[in-house]
Amino acid sequence: MLYLDGISISKIKDELKNCLQNKRVGKIFQNSTLSLSIYFGKTSLFFSCSPSLPICYINEDKEENLMEENSNFLLLLRKHLLNASLFDIEQLGFDRILKFKFSKLNELGEIKNYFLYFEIMGKHSNIILTDEDEKIISLLKKFSLEENSLRILFPGAEYVQPIVEKKISPKEIEKEILEEYIKENNISSKVEGLGKRTTDFIKSYEDLNKILTDKINPKIYFKDEIPVFATVLNIEPKNWETVKEFENFGEMVNTYIKMCSLSNSYNLLKNKLVSSIEKEAKKVKKIIFNIEKDIVTMSEHEKYKNLGDILASVLYSIKRGDKSVKAYDFYENKEITISLDPLLNPQGNLNNIYKKSSKMKRGLEISKERLTYFKQRGLYLESVLVFISKASNINELKNIEEELIEEKIIKSKVKNSKNKNKKKEIENYGIINLDDKNIYFGRNNKENDYLTFKFAKKDDMWFHIKDLPGSHIIVKKEDFEKNDEFIEKVALCTAFYSKASKGDKVVIEYTEKKNLNKPNGAPLGFVTYNIAKTIIVTVPKNLEEIIKIK
Repeated sequence: MLYLDGISISKIKDELKNCLQNKRVGKIFQNSTLSLSIYFGKTSLFFSCSPSLPICYINEDKEENLMEENSNFLLLLRKHLLNASLFDIEQLGFDRILKFKFSKLNELGEIKNYFLYFEIMGKHSNIILTDEDEKIISLLKKFSLEENSLRILFPGAEYVQPIVEKKISPKEIEKEILEEYIKENNISSKVEGLGKRTTDFIKSYEDLNKILTDKINPKIYFKDEIPVFATVLNIEPKNWETVKEFENFGEMVNTYIKMCSLSNSYNLLKNKLVSSIEKEAKKVKKIIFNIEKDIVTMSEHEKYKNLGDILASVLYSIKRGDKSVKAYDFYENKEITISLDPLLNPQGNLNNIYKKSSKMKRGLEISKERLTYFKQRGLYLESVLVFISKASNINELKNIEEELIEEKIIKSKVKNSKNKNKKKEIENYGIINLDDKNIYFGRNNKENDYLTFKFAKKDDMWFHIKDLPGSHIIVKKEDFEKNDEFIEKVALCTAFYSKASKGDKVVIEYTEKKNLNKPNGAPLGFVTYNIAKTIIVTVPKNLEEIIKIK
C-alpha cells in the first residue's frame, strides 16, 4: 500500500513546492474521467482521483489520453490556468487537501488568482477549481445533495473544507493532552493528520515532534520481493523483509506505481481490454448455446428421410387434398399417420419431406463447423484474458489492443494510422535468459503465431501447457539441452506464462516445431499436434529464482 496521511502530505507538499513554484502552465490534459496532467514545461504534475490510489506527483512517464472528447471541466481549466504561474502550494491544516495557487494576467492586464483544490479522500477524492474569492468554477467529480449532504459542491457556491469532526493540530497540542490520548488509544480520532500506522509509532510527545520535524524519507518495504508498504515517514509495516530508500517522493512513487502496475494509463487500458473480451466472450457463449440447440434439432434429419421412404411406399394411395395418410413404418414395425399438405400433389408432399431431411443434414454439417469455430473462438478469448493478466507494462497491453483491433473485437483509433511504422522483429516476442541461452515466449496470441510459424525452424523445440491457454515457448535447436534439469526449467517458464495458478501441478507438452499444424480458419495462437513429450511441474511463484527476464 502507498501510505498517505496528513503528515505525509505535508512533506510531499514541500517537495512539490520546491519543484514547481513560480513555473508556468504550458499544457493541460485530462487522461480519464478521474485523472488529469498539468505540464509545467516538460515537467508533468499528475492528479488521480481513483478510489484505489488518489494521489498527485511528478510523473516520469507520459500518461495516455484515453478521453474521446474534452470535458467541460478540462475546457474551464485550460481557460483559466493555461499560461498561469503556480506561486504557492498550501495544505489545509494537516488535512489531506492541497491548495495549488495560480496567478494569471487577464486580457485587461489585471492579475487574477485561481485556486485548485486537490482532496485526497478515497472514493470521494476530487479536484475543484475556484476563483480568488473561493467561488467554485468547476470540479472534476460532481455529487448530488443526497451523495454529499455535508456541503454544497456546485459552480458558484463557496468552497468549504469538508470537516466531519474537529481535531487538534499536531503542532498545537499540549504534551499532557497528547499523553492522555495515547493512554486512551484514541490519538488518531483526536489529532489531525495522523493515520493509523503513524499512531503506532507515537508513544510519547517526543515521538510526535520527531515525526513532524523529520525530513522526508521515501522508501518502499518488500516481502517476497513484492512491494507491501511505501511511505515518506520514518515508520514501517508489520511484516517486511527488505527496504529500498529513495532520494525523493517522485522517484519513490514512480517506482512503486511501475512495480505494482498501478499507472493510470495501464489500468484504464487493461480494464478496457478486459471489458471488451468479456463482452465478446458473453456473445460467443450465447452463439454456442444456440448452435448446440440447432444441432439437437437437425440431428433428426434421418428421421425425416425414413418418413419419406415410408410415404413413398404408399404414394399410390394418396390423392390431392388428403390431409393425412396411414402407412406401415417398416423401420419401427408399427402403423403411423403421416400429415400431408392438401394443396400439394402426392409427389410434392414426398419432395417436401426429402428436402427437409436434406436441408437439416446440410444444416447439421454447417452447425458442427460453426460450433468448432466458436469453441476455438472462446478458447482464444480465454487466452487473451491470460495475456492481459500477465502484461507487465502498457506496451504489452498496447500490443494486445492492436491484436484485438485486427480481430475486429474492438474498434480502431483512426488517428495516426498512416504514420504507424511496422514493428521491428525483436518486438514480436519476449526473451528469457536461461543458463546463458535465449528462450523466446509469446506475450499475446499474435506473438504466439509469429513465434511458432514464422520465427521457429522445423527442428526448434516448442513448449506449451496442456489443455490451458498460455504462451508458446520456443527453444532454438542449438540451445536445447536434452538433460532433465534444462527441460524442467523451460517447463517452469511455460507454466508461469499460462492460466494456471501459482502452486498448481500442471502438465507441460513439448515437441519439435515440424510436428505442429495450424488448421485453416483457426484463430491466432491455435495449433494441433499428435506427437509430444510431457513433463509435470509446479507453477512457480516467480521466475527470478530460476531465470533473468530481459
